[in-house]
Amino acid sequence: MQNEIVRRGALHLFPDRHRANWKGHEVSLTLREYAIVERLAEQPGQDLQYRNLYDVVRGTGFSAGIGDEGYQVNVRAFIKRIRRKFRDIDPQFNAIENYPRFGYRWRSGK
Repeated sequence: MQNEIVRRGALHLFPDRHRANWKGHEVSLTLREYAIVERLAEQPGQDLQYRNLYDVVRGTGFSAGIGDEGYQVNVRAFIKRIRRKFRDIDPQFNAIENYPRFGYRWRSGK
C-alpha cells in the first residue's frame, strides 16, 4: 500500500485512498472525478486533450455521446462538476484551465 501524498500547491492528493484536499478541506470527488483531477495534476501546465481525460475514466477507445467527438460533452460535464466541488470550498478556485476545442490543464503553481 502506498502512503505517498501528491502536493500541487493547495491541492493534496492521497492516491492510496483516492481522496483530494484543497486548502486543507476534503473535496468530495467521485472516483472518476478524482481520476481526472489526478491526471491533470500529474503534469501541471501541460495541456491534455479531451480524449486523454475521457480515456482516464472510461478506458481507451470507449465511445459515448453523439458523433466521433461526443465524449467531449462528457468531459466538459465532469470538469463542470469538479470545479463546482472545488468552488464550494474556495469560490476563487481557478486551477483548472480550459484550452478551447482541445482540452484542459492544471495551472502551474496552483
